[in-house]
Amino acid sequence: MQDEDLKLIRQIVASGGRKYTAGNVDRGRYDRLVDLGWLTPFKTNISDVEYQATDKGRAVAVAKGS
Repeated sequence: MQDEDLKLIRQIVASGGRKYTAGNVDRGRYDRLVDLGWLTPFKTNISDVEYQATDKGRAVAVAKGS
């Protein structure tokens, strides 16, 4: 876990708990949050992925954000 990971999960949770990525983008930073159990990926089509914050991710965003 890095400071960037905490900042990103806080941003995602603050904006409704979802992040949509479209096209050929680097998803490495989101994949790190998936590996931590903070996000769940959902492929919406061949090139797009929507990430949703898990309960664990929401808890970390709140706990670490205070």
